[in-house]
Amino acid sequence: MGCSGEEPSHEEVHSSPTEDIHTAALSTASPQEGFQDATCGYIPCPVIQNGNVLTLAGTCATYSTLLIPDGYVLDGAGHFVIALDPPGSHFTGPIARNCGSSAFYVNLRLMMMNLSNVCDAGDDTLAGIRFDNASGSVISTQIFNIRQGDGTGGCQEGVGVLIRNQDSLGPIQFVGVQNSLLLGYQKAGVVATGNVSVNITANRFVGSGPIGNIAQSGVQVGLGATGQIVNNSISGHSYTGDGVANGILVYGGALYGGPLSSNIIIQGNQLFNNDIGVYLSQGDENENPPAVQTRIQVVDNLIHFDGVTNGYVYQAGISDLGTANVIHSNIITGAGYDPATLPGSTFAVDVLAGPAASLAFLTPPRQVPVGLCSGPLIVQTQDSSGNLAVASTTTFNITSAGPASPGIQFYADSACAGPAVTTLDLANPQAQGRFYFRATTPGSVTVFVYNSSWTQGQTQLVFIPLKSAPPLAVAPRMEPQH
Repeated sequence: MGCSGEEPSHEEVHSSPTEDIHTAALSTASPQEGFQDATCGYIPCPVIQNGNVLTLAGTCATYSTLLIPDGYVLDGAGHFVIALDPPGSHFTGPIARNCGSSAFYVNLRLMMMNLSNVCDAGDDTLAGIRFDNASGSVISTQIFNIRQGDGTGGCQEGVGVLIRNQDSLGPIQFVGVQNSLLLGYQKAGVVATGNVSVNITANRFVGSGPIGNIAQSGVQVGLGATGQIVNNSISGHSYTGDGVANGILVYGGALYGGPLSSNIIIQGNQLFNNDIGVYLSQGDENENPPAVQTRIQVVDNLIHFDGVTNGYVYQAGISDLGTANVIHSNIITGAGYDPATLPGSTFAVDVLAGPAASLAFLTPPRQVPVGLCSGPLIVQTQDSSGNLAVASTTTFNITSAGPASPGIQFYADSACAGPAVTTLDLANPQAQGRFYFRATTPGSVTVFVYNSSWTQGQTQLVFIPLKSAPPLAVAPRMEPQH
């Protein structure tokens, strides 16, 4: 879309970085106080330009979108940019977006204030920052109140950061959203769709739930998008109407009229009081798991819900409609995800899977020094498609064979300090067992986990560490040769 010649009318807010934004006085500023690129780009705010870095010199307000030239950085320097309805009309679109193939944002504060409750669609939908077929980043930025009015309307818009690339044949676009705060959004914190790879790391997303006007999501990734969602805090997404809200939603396939998303890493997040903590929703037109493997990893997340607030009612720590997604080592707590709270409506993990058909190691082979405790060995029972499935018989034995087998012992704790164990119980929502080993003899050793139904083995390596040579007391002296 062209950007040339777009000059939004605007007002400036004069305030210090610590001044209360609600008491800041608005005053007219001339366009010359902003930035305009001859080809594409317009920022109706006081800025300081240093090469391709545009630094805000103060807090300002705008009636329409800031347009960031290709490859430029908008450094907010802690100042606010406030979106307001223009006289006689209403604000549409994002507060800021790219003009070219990349744009970068750092240390910004963006917010919408008292917008009219008018629903828009397409390019006019509300967003804080939008990436259209572009790469870039949003770092150390605060995005508030991306919504109409007070956010109690039902318009399906209002996204903190919207990332989209519908050019499936072109290059993949890479966008990072890191160390940022997003709250008060109407629909979602971050949405990424299409031919993009995202790195959503160390952010805080705060939803408005429980609410009945709209089903929110903290992060939505789908329709071909991939990447990683790591170490975020995502809370307060609960819908009291006929549906569900989500902490993290991954969606795609014929069920949604678009491509599948695969190979996404969802790890180390803290997900509190969301109807569904992590929802993997990818299926065919009949709502069955897709024929191809999506291989999304959901591991090491802390997922909690105090009680039941969803109106549908359906609450789950993890809900999985997919094929061969890897789900393990998540800590899921709270009455809201306890199957005993409302049987058939509350779940720790809810996977659409067939009967257990195999046993698999989820961790790679270990290389462990003699006498030290190994990293975790994690096994899981799965159906024929690789989905986790709790077996009818969940007790398994552990044994070993090979040169390093004499003297080996297995433990339930990561320090190998507790009593040795020889069995595992996989009767848990993630159908997994975790154990460690310590060996006294070097060499290879195959660890077997088995019962009357299945046996699975994996070969580990136990080695003697090389001793480092002591440092020389005096550096050697090189004498010239005659």
